[in-house]
Amino acid sequence: MNDVNLPTLKDDPERSRLESLLRLFDQDRDRAGEKYEHLRRRLIKFFEWNSCFPAEDLADEAFQRLEQRIGQVEIHDVVGFAWGVAKNLRLEARRRNSRTVSIADLPLNQDPLPDQRDHEKDLHEKMQQERRFKCLQMCLQRMHEPDRQLFLAYHNVQGEGLGYRQGLARRLSITLGALRVRVNRMRDQLEKCARKCFSARRVNPGRTT
Repeated sequence: MNDVNLPTLKDDPERSRLESLLRLFDQDRDRAGEKYEHLRRRLIKFFEWNSCFPAEDLADEAFQRLEQRIGQVEIHDVVGFAWGVAKNLRLEARRRNSRTVSIADLPLNQDPLPDQRDHEKDLHEKMQQERRFKCLQMCLQRMHEPDRQLFLAYHNVQGEGLGYRQGLARRLSITLGALRVRVNRMRDQLEKCARKCFSARRVNPGRTT
């Protein structure tokens, strides 16, 4: 089997759920493992781009929720289902980040003022997330218009992901493989731009370029 970082299988109740999940990707376990890991990397990128951290933990949580749904509902498109779970997790993460506590909601015997260190840490993390998001937005705007439209269209998956992207490739008169290569190059450029921007903003928070 290729170097795929599948969860460790043990003789416990989770084994059957994981095996059932892998079969949804492919009946061949090696191919299923590759598809599993490929989707996991995409989910991590999705959470990072949406300033939801820790991205790897959220991606794993998406798979855990997906495993729990096996047997409860019919899953015809495991990739599309996983993206639906990931989008719900994104909303939950954003609600957690924006949640505030009213003094009126606190117990009477509780200090109404939070620990100052915790407050500063939360504020710092929120500022970091806002900077990452602003950097991503700025780098997207700097892309050539045709590239930006293609990049956003590729990731705006509607329904069954494979069929959607095959249709996108046909409209461009290229193969699906060529489309993936083109989008991966754009993603690499976008990541480099965003990292450079974020590093500059950490050194000089007031910088706008």
